[in-house]
Amino acid sequence: MNIGIFGGTFNPIHYGHLRAAEEITQNFLERVIFVPTNITSGKKNISQNPKNRLEMINIAINNHKKFGVSDIEIKSGGISYSYDTVTRLNKLYPNDDLYFIIGMDAYFDLKNWKNGGLLFDMINFIVINRNSVRFDAKNLIKLASFLPDEVKCGINVDHKNKRFITSKKKYINFFKITRMDISSTIIRGNFKKNISNLYLLPKDVINYIINNKMYL
Repeated sequence: MNIGIFGGTFNPIHYGHLRAAEEITQNFLERVIFVPTNITSGKKNISQNPKNRLEMINIAINNHKKFGVSDIEIKSGGISYSYDTVTRLNKLYPNDDLYFIIGMDAYFDLKNWKNGGLLFDMINFIVINRNSVRFDAKNLIKLASFLPDEVKCGINVDHKNKRFITSKKKYINFFKITRMDISSTIIRGNFKKNISNLYLLPKDVINYIINNKMYL
């Protein structure tokens, strides 16, 4: 089975996250697993308990057959590093093809990740983009320049399928998704200002946030 690993703080999860996962399952994968971070490297001050963020994901994906959630990073404690998470998930899903879902901003920063270069030997990637960047031959060559040196020197560019193929036969796919200008930061601010968040995230998640007096 082709399974996507969708990590993030999800503070809170919203329709931008859910729509991206929906479009990815329709085009690439059979399943997407949301993996909320415990503490994100570079974001040590997350305003909400990880268990609250986990529960909001459970509420948001309720009854969606292709979506799942994992508490693997929360159970591990401490700062969440993608390399460690992917190592553990590969052991949990030895017979499946895993795809690491990241945004374009994260892709541009991969050189600074813990063992960033090694990740490309361990898992396939789907890099999602909400902007108007075209994945033509010229831009694919530019995108290759952001890869760690040890990865960049061994890739083949598959122009037809808008992807790179690494020396370890892993895929780095580039995929444009529907642009939705929704952010967790704006949603948190709306709650503080008593501004409606209806249609930005599922209503049951909104009710959970209100009932638990979050983001006040």
